[in-house]
This record gives sequence, structure tokens and C-alpha cells, in this order.
Amino acid sequence: MCDLPKAYINHPSMDMVSLNVIIEGKVYRDKREIDLDGMNKFMEQGIVPTTSQVNPGDFLECFEEYAKNNVECLYLAFTSKLSGSYETARLVLKEIKEKYPDFKCKIVDSLQSGGGLGLIAVELLKLIETGKDLDYLADATVKLIPHAHFYFSIEDLNWLYMGGRVSRGTAVVGGFLKIHPIVSVEEGELKIIGKVRGNKKAQKTIVEKVAKNITGYLDQNVGIAFTGSMKPVEEYESALRAMGVKDIEPVPIGCVLAAHLGLQGTGIYFLDMSPEKILK
Repeated sequence: MCDLPKAYINHPSMDMVSLNVIIEGKVYRDKREIDLDGMNKFMEQGIVPTTSQVNPGDFLECFEEYAKNNVECLYLAFTSKLSGSYETARLVLKEIKEKYPDFKCKIVDSLQSGGGLGLIAVELLKLIETGKDLDYLADATVKLIPHAHFYFSIEDLNWLYMGGRVSRGTAVVGGFLKIHPIVSVEEGELKIIGKVRGNKKAQKTIVEKVAKNITGYLDQNVGIAFTGSMKPVEEYESALRAMGVKDIEPVPIGCVLAAHLGLQGTGIYFLDMSPEKILK
């Protein structure tokens, strides 16, 4: 559930356990066995994917590998309010520690998803590079969480209907009126914080929210999340540059999150303050 800039995807201090996408009865580990392009090919045929949390066996394999090799680790979990993965990780870790009592591992509920979770992960990797210990990393994570923001717009309400997240009537009326929900990750949950008519209005609303909340911290890598067309990405990039942001990177949304949002959607994620100030 962690959407990362390209430079960090294969970072030597990072590993990943995947949630699952289920398509026509077949289970795929997100980002390991299927990517966004691959899933979109199914969705373009009208196939609606479902999702499930991390397999306990994947946690067991991952944690035991580090325990056997005496490697400390911090598991940055997808928000517990949208998945049971956090609690499953805790249960598996308890089992592992019975076998390896000296294993040092901390699990932190990120209360984030996608790009917001990625922002925190990048800062933790930077701290690891400076030699910070496990306790410091866990404390830093808790401090960083409330400063990561993710605003997203959804273009096609039919996907929310097919996934059972809105009624058919809402999808039909919303489609007819070209209603675009504005979604934010707040306190660990995906919340609809506004509804506007048309793509342009949706993009303008998101840009305004970014401008209001970025609070002068323009010297950061701002992410543009996308599930479909690149045209809105280009428009967001132009708006961010006009705002004074120089470091911008489009990042495809992971399949689990995209399965809930549909084929057409874009958004922006960022920190509202520099990590140095947050941690100070």
C-alpha cells in the first residue's frame, strides 16, 4: 500500500509485504505479481477486482527471515482503519518472538495509504541512512503521520457502485451531473471531503487545498498519484510549478487502492512541514 518515488523502490534498507488483488478468482500480490497497467486491462473489460489483507504466511516468512539473521526492522503498516493487516502483523510478530525472543521489531500503524504512506517511508529511509536507531525511527514515524496529506478526485462513480461503496442511484445521478468526489485520507480513513462538477473544478479544488496546507514547504518531492489518463497529471504538474514546487514526480497508485477508486482518478500528496521541523 506504499507508493514510492522510483529512486526508493529498490532501496537496500526496505522490504515490502503485499496486500492482495483478486481478479476472477485468482489472487495477485500487489506490486509483486501485478501492477497498475496489468490490472487496468482487466478493469477496462468491466471486471471488478476485490482486495484482501496481507497473507499471515507472508508476514511469517518476512519476520522470520530478519529474526534469524538478527536484523532489526520497523513495519510501517497500512492504516488499521481500512485493513486487518496491522493487527495480523502484530499477531504474527508475537508468534515469532516466542521463537526468537531477542528479535527487535516495531510495528507502527501509519494511518495512511498510498502516497501518504510513501512520504513517511522515504523520510524513515533517510533517517536509517544517517544511523538512527529503531526507537528513534518508531518515534519519528508517529510524529510524521499527521503531517502527510493526500487529496484525490474520482471521475467515474460507477466503480464505487460496482465495488459496493455507493448506491446505484448515486452513481447514475453523479454520472449524469458529472459529480467528482474529492477524497482525502484523514485519521486513517478515506473520506469524501467534497463533491464538485467536472474535471476542471475537481482539479482546481485539489490544487487549492494543496496551496492552503503546504504552508510554504515547497522544497519537497510532491507526488502526483494517478490511476488512468496522464492528462490531469500534466495539469497538476503545471499548477504545482506555478505554486513554486520544483520537485514533482507522478507515481502510479498501487493496485489495491486503485481497485477501490476506479480507472480514472488523480491526486496530490505532500508534507505540510519540513521533516526537520517536525522531528525537532
